[in-house]
Amino acid sequence: MEFHCWGISHKSTSLEVREKFAFNKDKIDEILAKLKTLTAFDNGIFLSTCNRTEFYSFCPRIEIKKFDAHLEHILGKGLEVRKNDQYLLSDNDAFAHLLRVMTGIDSMIVGEPDIFGQVKKAYENSRSFGYLNSSLDSIFSKSINITKEIRSATNLSKNPVSIASLVENIILKEGHSPVLIIGAGDIGKPLLKRLIANDYEVALFNRSKVEVDGIISNPLSELNANINEYKTIVVAAPSEKEFFESKDFKTAEHRLIFDLAIPRNLDGSLNNLKNLKLLTLDEISMMVEENIKGRKDSVAQAEGIIEKNSEREFRRIKNKKNTDAKQKKFRESLAETKDEAVNKAKERILKGDNIENIIDDLANEIASKNAFQVSKILDSSTRNEKNKQT
Repeated sequence: MEFHCWGISHKSTSLEVREKFAFNKDKIDEILAKLKTLTAFDNGIFLSTCNRTEFYSFCPRIEIKKFDAHLEHILGKGLEVRKNDQYLLSDNDAFAHLLRVMTGIDSMIVGEPDIFGQVKKAYENSRSFGYLNSSLDSIFSKSINITKEIRSATNLSKNPVSIASLVENIILKEGHSPVLIIGAGDIGKPLLKRLIANDYEVALFNRSKVEVDGIISNPLSELNANINEYKTIVVAAPSEKEFFESKDFKTAEHRLIFDLAIPRNLDGSLNNLKNLKLLTLDEISMMVEENIKGRKDSVAQAEGIIEKNSEREFRRIKNKKNTDAKQKKFRESLAETKDEAVNKAKERILKGDNIENIIDDLANEIASKNAFQVSKILDSSTRNEKNKQT
C-alpha cells in the first residue's frame, strides 16, 4: 500500500471552507475512533489546525480519494467541499509535503514554529489510539528528526513569527488598552504574555479558570457585562454561539477586534459599526509579505534539504516495510515447514518406525526446505539488484 496525504489548507481553499473542517480535541478523538472502526483505514494521523486539516495513512488509493465522504459519514452532515479545494499526495510527494508542513515553509506565516508542535501532538494522539503501524511511525519519527536538522541548518527558527506575534504588532500600531482576550490556547496565551511585557492592561476570559503570568481568567458568563470596557478585543477561542453582537456595544469609541477563531465566531456586520475594525485570520495573512521576503533564502535552503533527503529516506522506509513483510512471510513459511515435518514424524512414531531414522529424516527435511526458502530470497535480491543497475 502507498503512503497518502489528503488535505485542505490556506493554499488550497478559503477560510469559509476551512472552518467547516476545524475540530477541537474531543471531536478529533471521535473522528479517529470512527475512522479506526468504521472505515478501511487501519492506520492514520489526523491533523487539524486553524489553517489546515490533513490525514496521513498507508492505505488503498481508492479509499483516500473518498476521504471527504468518509468524514461526512462520520460527522453525519455534508461538508460541501469541492474536489478543487482538496489535495491528494502520495508516497515521496506526501513525505516531502509533510516535511514542508513541519518546517513551517508551507504555513501561512512562513517558518512559524507552532505547526511543528501541532504535528507532534497529532502523531502522539494516534499513538495513544493504537492507530500507528510501523511504517507510519517511521515516517513521522524520521520527519521530526529531519525537521530539527532543517531548523538548525537554516534561519527559519531565527526570530520566529507566529499569529500571536503578528497580532501583537498590529495592536502595538493600532490598538489601545485595555485589551480583552477570549481564550487561553495556542494564540491567546502567548499573545497575553507579549502584551503584558509591553505594559498593556489585559483581561482574560476563558471557559475554565486558568492563570497566565499572574492574570487569572474571568468566566465567559461575565463577558457581555464587561464588553464596553475594552478598546481592543481578541477572540481566540471557538464557540457555537457568538460571544457578542453589534447591539452589545453601547458607545461608538474606536475599537480593534480580531476574530481568530476557526470557525469564525463573529458576524462580519460588525464592520458596519462606526469606528470599529474587524480582522480575521485570512486578512492578517495578507500582511505577511515582508515575512515571506525576509525568509526567502531560508526557504530555499530548506527546500534543498528536503529535496536531497526526502526521496532517499522515503525509499529506505519503504524498503524496510517490504523487508519486514518478506521476513514475516519467511517466518510463517519456516513455521509451516516445521509443523509439516513434525506431523509426519509423529505419524511415523505411531506406526513404530525407528526413532533415530525419524529424527534424521526430520532434521534433513527441515534443513532442505529452509535452504530452498533462503535460496529463493537470495535469487530475488540478486534480480532486484541487477534491475536497479540496468
